[in-house]
Amino acid sequence: MAIFAMGIGAIISSCSKEEDMIADFENSELKTSEYTVRPDFASLDTRPAAVIAQHQMYRTSPVEVISLKKKPPKPPVDPDPGEDPTDPPVTGNGKYALVIGISDYDGTANDLTYCDDDAMDWKSLLQSEGYSVTVLTDQNATAANIEAKINELASNCVEGAEIAFCYSGHGSRGNIISSDLYYISASWFQTKFANSLSSKMMFCFDACQIGEMATALNASGRVVAVASSTNTYSYDGDASMQNGVFTYYQMVGFNNLNYTFLEPDCDYAIVEMKAWAKARRLRVAPSYVDSFSGDFDL
Repeated sequence: MAIFAMGIGAIISSCSKEEDMIADFENSELKTSEYTVRPDFASLDTRPAAVIAQHQMYRTSPVEVISLKKKPPKPPVDPDPGEDPTDPPVTGNGKYALVIGISDYDGTANDLTYCDDDAMDWKSLLQSEGYSVTVLTDQNATAANIEAKINELASNCVEGAEIAFCYSGHGSRGNIISSDLYYISASWFQTKFANSLSSKMMFCFDACQIGEMATALNASGRVVAVASSTNTYSYDGDASMQNGVFTYYQMVGFNNLNYTFLEPDCDYAIVEMKAWAKARRLRVAPSYVDSFSGDFDL
């Protein structure tokens, strides 16, 4: 019995590398009829450390990120013939969105339940609001494809454009996880959007341990919503919800309660997710940062 107890203790402690998160596993199973935990992906990642290190997308140091935020893009050294380098910056009034949802990861042990459904619901909502939406789901959401589409989205972040980005899937310590198991960091996202000129941008992340994105991407004109803090989980709901819990309540706010603005919708989703978690003795910490002047109308 002592050996059995020690084995159970080892299993519980291995589920998370953060001590203050173990209570989630002690109070509930990873998967029940009511929900599925979207756990810290690092706790599932059994690859050798050297392989994991090769699957990190940082690319830029924090010092370089700060420098990028302070300096505007340099003009081309040799403008195209006929192009006046003194022309004003390109502007536009388009609405552009990138939506990513990954339920099907490499390796069946890494799969989640409703992340691709989250993506399709965001797609429908954003298209109804006039956005041109690009979608990456499941095995199409590789690191290479995510990088290519993020670069496209960033190129559309001109003055007058409206930008939306939504992600649902695995998270780990401020990283999203691509379908081919790359860790894509908050600092990488920060770099990609550091020089954006759009004054109306929204980001939403339904993943565990994703709170760092709210800090990294916060800037004037932006709303950043996250389903978890730096050390808490997000959850897939039950079959009646068919969404991540945070995304489910966001969709209820927009589609059933007819919220027009993003901020009250986020407030509603936060309150409801916390009530949902309290009823199940789970600890959650959804939040959002709002640096947009006025009300954010999708």
